[in-house]
Amino acid sequence: MAERIAFIGDSTSVAGFRPLGVAVFPAEDEVAIRAAWDTAAAGGYGIVFVTEAVYAVLADEIATLADRPVPAVTVVPGAGSAGGVGEAKLARAIERAVGTSALIREEEA
Repeated sequence: MAERIAFIGDSTSVAGFRPLGVAVFPAEDEVAIRAAWDTAAAGGYGIVFVTEAVYAVLADEIATLADRPVPAVTVVPGAGSAGGVGEAKLARAIERAVGTSALIREEEA
C-alpha cells in the first residue's frame, strides 16, 4: 500500500512540508513540473498535493487518475494564490457523489 505523501509546487509553497516527512518536489517551470510529476507518479505515493499552478500544467495527466484510489491528487492554493481550483474540484466531486451540490456559498445563504 502506498502511504507516502508528495507535494509538487513552487519552492515557497513546498518549503515547510519537508520537516513533516513529505517528499517535496520544488518546480518553477513547466519542464520541472513535468519531471517532478513523472518522479512522483512512479514513486509509489499514496497522496500527491499539487499547487494550482502545477495543476494548470498537469490537468490532463491528473484527470487520468481521477477514478483510481491511489495516488489521491489534491489541488491546493500555492503561495500568493487566491485559490479557486481546489474548491471547484471539491464541489464537482461532491456533486458527482451525491447528485447535488452540497456547498452553499455565503452570498447564496
